[in-house]
This record gives sequence, structure tokens and C-alpha cells, in this order.
Amino acid sequence: MASIPMKKKYFVRELVGATSVGEYYLIADPENDRGLAMVEEQTPLSQVVARAFLDKAFLPVTLVMKNVEGAEVLKITKPASLLKSVFTVHNADGRVLCVFKHRVSLFRPVVNVEDGNGQSLGSIEGCWKFRLFQFRDNNGNSLASIRHLYGGIARELLTTADDYEVDIHSDSSMNLISLAATICIDFMFHES
Repeated sequence: MASIPMKKKYFVRELVGATSVGEYYLIADPENDRGLAMVEEQTPLSQVVARAFLDKAFLPVTLVMKNVEGAEVLKITKPASLLKSVFTVHNADGRVLCVFKHRVSLFRPVVNVEDGNGQSLGSIEGCWKFRLFQFRDNNGNSLASIRHLYGGIARELLTTADDYEVDIHSDSSMNLISLAATICIDFMFHES
């Protein structure tokens, strides 16, 4: 099964593309800034046309994470929806690793995390400024911190590209889920 190197810290950079119709992310090692994986949105022509008329939050999403060798590591999908975002994460074998369900909250962003059988793995709660997210298990133990980084005034005003720092606090079994959570957080809260 394809994978990426297990680290305690990752950078996730959304790449700015003036002509691209999909989202692209680079997952890098913060120690040497070397790329570890790439996440690319797969956008069919029908969706490219639909984005001219509809907000992309309402449209289906398919993202594929590949390691540096080009092997698929994860696939993240979201069906078309009007209200709540639900992202399903599959491993390279097609098995459901987890499901991220956006829970409506007035003051703090909250995402419930479930396994493929609907059992709770924990939740991700953000601060009211949508800059820091804590991924905790059902007992309240911290699994990961996801920090939305400030990209500078020009990048913040002129693009929707965002950078994230992911700190893993648990064993390596949650690394891929934490990285997938980072991509989903970007889609849920920072793609406007």
C-alpha cells in the first residue's frame, strides 16, 4: 500500500494557479522543505462549466493524494450538497478511513470525525477566527493541531490559496487522517 513518510510536523501549501480550475496542494517536510506528497482536485468538464454559475461549495469534490513516486495514497470525496459538508476519505485500497461531517455551530467551527462504520473517532474544533483547529479523540486527548498560516497581505487579498502547519501529537496511525482533515478544513472554511 502506498504511503508517505511519517513525520511529527507537516506543511500543507495550497498552490496558486491563475489558470487552473482545480485545487492543488503540496505536502512538505518543514525541516528541509522537501515535497512528500501532492493533492490534486479532479475536475471534470461538466463541473468546470457549473462553477461559472454555482458556488463550488455546492458542487461535488474529488481530491487525490499521491506520494512522490506518483502512487495514490488517499482519495477524498464530497457529494453535491446544499447545507452540510460531508467528506469521505478512502485509502489506496478503496477502504473508508474516515468521514468528516461539518456540524453547524454559531461561534466555533466543528467537524465530527467518524470511521467507515459510523463510530466516532473524535472531533475537530476551531477557534472563532478559523485560524487554529484542534483534532481530539473521544476522550479529549489531542491528536493533531492544524494551524492556518498568514500568507502576507497580497496573498490574502488576491488569492484563496492558504498554507497550514500540521503538528501530530499522537502515534503515526492518525497522520494521513490529520492531513486529509487539513484539506477538508480548507474546503469547508477557507475556500470563499
